[in-house]
Amino acid sequence: MKLYTLILIIFLGYSSCERENVDDSCHSSTLISRVASGEVDIQELTYNSNCLIYESIERFSYKRYSYDSQNRLLKLEQAFLIDPFSCYMNPGSVNETFTDPRKAKIMEYSEFEYDNTGRLTRKLHYFINNGNDQLVSYQTYEYDSIQIVRLNICNPQGQINQYHDYQYDENGNVILDDYYLTESGSGAKLQSHSVFEFDDKKNPYIIFAEEGKPGLFTNRNNIVKETSVFYNAGGESQNSVQNTFEYNTLGYPVKANDLVYSYDE
Repeated sequence: MKLYTLILIIFLGYSSCERENVDDSCHSSTLISRVASGEVDIQELTYNSNCLIYESIERFSYKRYSYDSQNRLLKLEQAFLIDPFSCYMNPGSVNETFTDPRKAKIMEYSEFEYDNTGRLTRKLHYFINNGNDQLVSYQTYEYDSIQIVRLNICNPQGQINQYHDYQYDENGNVILDDYYLTESGSGAKLQSHSVFEFDDKKNPYIIFAEEGKPGLFTNRNNIVKETSVFYNAGGESQNSVQNTFEYNTLGYPVKANDLVYSYDE
């Protein structure tokens, strides 16, 4: 399986609750509704009345998105049938709820904050531990004029322990992602250097752009080649991945390597 496909499956698999206020009148041939690998459906997507992503339902996990009156993403909740850290069944998801991740307990969530111009400034990540909400990390963002050029990952005490530097092409695609890890007393060390090449077609995963993760889910176009150099104590290694797409008449991919995409009608 190619790396691009693996990344998508990990993203889909690591993502309970009753559905509420879903307006099924929001159908569009440009909105991805289902992702399958072979005969197995691995993701189903629904949209609210403003055609914004509302639910992402996977085989063992679930995401729910909430917005403010200006259609800005305010909260992203996540539930898991199986605890991704222990591989044990998540309490509340046994027996009759085993096949419905929407009925599993919310285990973590993110909250989003914006400045007076509407730009995302902070994304706070919480775990729910025995009914207590615990801030485990948060992200801050630095911009040029419009685009995020640095994403800082901070611990709850406000110390930056990781960050990404981004560069873009004229279409708003991330063409370079440098990832740094900060170590006490030794400053920031480059961990990976990734360069991307794109097609000229439409990326269906831009629906997740509000999550504040530049790259795959904010690019206007689809990644056809990714070349990465990884740095570690033993030296460096390089990896290059090429992706193959098939497209519909609207310019959206219907197949990415071995993943098949379906759209609303």
